[in-house]
Order: sequence, then structure tokens, then C-alpha cells
Amino acid sequence: MQQKRKHQSMCNKFLLVTVMLSLIWQVSGQQVKPATRTTGARTSAASLMYLGTLDKKLLVIDEEQEKVIDEIALNGVPRTTALSADKKKLYIFNTRMGIEIVDLAARKVISNFTLSEEDQSHRIVGMAPERLTPGRFGRFSGLAVDPQGRYLYATMRVAIKGKDRYTIDPAKFVAIDLQEKKIARSLSFPAGFDQGFGFMATYKVSPDGKLLYVFQDDILIFDLASFKQVDKIELAKPLYPGASPYRLTAGDDPNDEPGTITSVFTAVDPVVKKGILGLAKLNLTTKAVEFTSIGPSLPMTGFMLSPDRKRGYSVMFNGVGGNRRTEWWVWDIAAHRVIKKEEFPSRPTFRFAVGSTGKKLYLYGAGSTLEVFDAETLQSRKLIYLNRDSTTNLISLPASTAAE
Repeated sequence: MQQKRKHQSMCNKFLLVTVMLSLIWQVSGQQVKPATRTTGARTSAASLMYLGTLDKKLLVIDEEQEKVIDEIALNGVPRTTALSADKKKLYIFNTRMGIEIVDLAARKVISNFTLSEEDQSHRIVGMAPERLTPGRFGRFSGLAVDPQGRYLYATMRVAIKGKDRYTIDPAKFVAIDLQEKKIARSLSFPAGFDQGFGFMATYKVSPDGKLLYVFQDDILIFDLASFKQVDKIELAKPLYPGASPYRLTAGDDPNDEPGTITSVFTAVDPVVKKGILGLAKLNLTTKAVEFTSIGPSLPMTGFMLSPDRKRGYSVMFNGVGGNRRTEWWVWDIAAHRVIKKEEFPSRPTFRFAVGSTGKKLYLYGAGSTLEVFDAETLQSRKLIYLNRDSTTNLISLPASTAAE
């Protein structure tokens, strides 16, 4: 009997220890539980990146964890993206000209529609030249977002299928109503723009949604209600000593101040024909432009600023193809000089991006990987295997934005 009671006591103690260990495991598990979920809305602040892929997905990548934490299923292969003014939605054009709107907080497609019809194929057109690499077309352009989130503005051509031929209509400037899911307005281009200005231009809309800024050799300003030109900022002959002409391309930088565009400009000295690289800052409300020269314009792929605007990053190259020499260059913006260089293995083609904290650089578009570099040492620190090709630019949002 005494041995039986002793055995029962040991069993009770074992059960008690088991329960305590279970409770400790649950509590500790809650403490180390990742801040993200595999699907649905995120539960805590994190610096997140978004990248479209060939398998009809929008990947969600955690900058701190350096890994893919979620996949948002899309209805088509994403090709072009534009961020909403409040940075809460991502507008995506897919390869079939379908428009998908992604709620970044909920991590799901909240609207999806196509502009094409059975016998009509709509095509958004616009390839922006790579200003830093003459003769090269860098990326899709000619797409502007209404700050109020109601319209997308673009240049469009319509191909009509007949019995024995296709007929392509002249280019039109269109306002796409995102609520009604249709083209609300289709306007002919003004005189002098018989082919439209969207093929070689980038667009931005003023904060009040009333003006369209068209970035070409000059900046043309149109009233969106009447689609008439109301102003022009002459860049071909600016009031800036020794450099002409300027050429600006408006990007989609989430770190820009509201109503402000920060862009790289290139110019050519009219006497010795020497290229000049610099930064331009345009206020979309006052139309004021500030120019800051950085240095000579050399063959490079891209130029991006850190979030605090103190550092600039570019990839310099010498030669062609996959065997060319490629280097990271770090620019001190205030001092207008290069402060560091570091060579890295080249790729036939690639893009790069700066992380939301400015501490990391990302190399992608050269296959199915995303390579992480330390922005201070310029050394590769990790290779993230995506296992699918990327099809869009990489969008990086800071934690303060991601938490909203």
C-alpha cells in the first residue's frame, strides 16, 4: 500500500511538472512568436518590401528577418506598380492589362478589373529612357496616381480586331476610374503631341489632384479638368551656369516628402560637352525647382538616395555583358563627392534598391534571387532564394508606414 501511495505521488509530481513545462513553453512561445503571419493582415510593425513575380504573386519580404514572410495571390503576372499617396495600397497592371488593387495592410487584392474587351485590346504605353545610360530604355513609365485615390492617369492605345486585320487607334490620354472600374475620360493629345507625350515621359499629379506634371526635356503642366497646358518649367535652358540641357525623370520614392519629387538630373556642358549628374527637387504646389550638382555623369545603372538623403548609391560599370566590371559607388550628397567604391560580381541584367532604413542595399532582377548588401561595408551578406523570377520593381516601406 505504501509503495502504491509513493507511486501515485510520483505520478502527481510528474503531471505537475508536465503542466508547468507546458505553461512555460506557451508563454515563451508567445514571446518569440514572429510578428507576421503567413496570410492575412500583419500584426505588428515591420519594415516590409513588396516584389511582383512571374508566378502571379506579390511577395512580402521582412527586411529585418531577410526572408519572404507572405505571398499575395494575383490574377495576372504583375508588370507595373504604383503606390498610393497614403502608401496603403498598391496599384498593379498585369501583362493582360488587368488592374489589381492590393490592400497592403490586409495583404489581399481588394479590386480587380480589366480594360480590354472581346474585340479590343487596350495597352498602356510608355517606356522611360534610362537617363544615366544614353540610348537605353530603363523601365515602364507614363502612369500617374490621383492623390485622392480615385483615378489612374496613363497614355493608352487601343488595338481593334477586325475580320482580317488589326486597327490601332491613335494614342489617347485616359483617366481610369478605380471605383467605377472603367475609363472615365479619353482625351486626344494637344497640338504638337501627335504621338502623345507618354512614350518618353513620366507623370506626377499635384497634391490637390488638379494638375498633371509631365517630365520631358521640360516639365509641362496641364490642367486635368480641361487637359490644357497651363504652365511650363523650362529645363532645356535653365537659369543654371554652365550646364544645358537638364533632363529629369520622376520616380516613385516612398521616402519623398508629400508634394515633393526628388529626381536625378543629367546635363551637358555646352562648351566641352561634359556630362553632369545632380539632384533636382521639385515642389508640386509652388512649382519651385532646386538643383544640386553632384559630379560628372558616368556610365552607371541607377542612382538612389538613402531615406535621410545624406547618401546616394549607384552602380558603375565598365564594359558590356556579364563580364563587365561593376562597382558600388557611395556618394556624400552634402560634400558632392564619392566616398567609397566596392566591386562586386557582375550580372547581365539587374536592378537595385535601397532599404527603408538605409542600412541595406538589394540587388535583384538577375534571376530568381534577392541579394542583400550591407550599405556601410558594401559586402554581400545574404542571398535570398525566391525560386521565381521577379517582374516588378522592389518597393520598400519603413516600419512607421507598415504599421498603419
